[in-house]
Amino acid sequence: MILDYCHQLLDVLTKLEELLQSSDELKQNYERRVAREVEWQAIFLGFLISSILIVWFMTEKSGMFGRVAAKTGATEVFVRMFSISFVALVLGNGIRIGSQWLWMRDYFPLGKRMVKRLFLKKYQKKENEIIKKMNQILKEEILEVPQLPEKYLNSRSLNYIIGCIEDKEVKNLSEAINLLELESQDLQVRDLIMNEKSALLKSRQLVSESQLQ
Repeated sequence: MILDYCHQLLDVLTKLEELLQSSDELKQNYERRVAREVEWQAIFLGFLISSILIVWFMTEKSGMFGRVAAKTGATEVFVRMFSISFVALVLGNGIRIGSQWLWMRDYFPLGKRMVKRLFLKKYQKKENEIIKKMNQILKEEILEVPQLPEKYLNSRSLNYIIGCIEDKEVKNLSEAINLLELESQDLQVRDLIMNEKSALLKSRQLVSESQLQ
């Protein structure tokens, strides 16, 4: 009876943890996509300015090339071309790094905040799907009045409790909880059998935050 309850609870909590992980991965992918978009903007700007600079140097107005170029030797032409390319490369790279830093901090138009808005609708649609599934699981009867303290409502702690019951180290949930608390006093063991926050608490917080938005 106790084992059946624990297995049912574990199944529900595992589903919640999988949804929490999906939500975290979605947020990370969203942030990475925004950062990548800003990076591409910076690369394009650096390339554009470098190209404009090279084209300008190739004109007569710059003084680097023109009618005089016909009278210069091949070595001097090569040195001039190399110098132009080097300056354009250094300047373009500097602009790329600088503009990326400024865009990520929203000092320029089309900065990080604006790029986020471009992808926000698609992100929110996927996030809402996760929240909807999570909300349905949170309404499960087994979670209304759980027989375990909230801090142990995660797969790590529950797997430990199930193991203790199956190995007949304890006779009931109360003894299993006492043993879990005793084992968790060892910091090295604690990370293996407990989470910082319960899956139930994290899920409720995520649902609550989504309702405030």
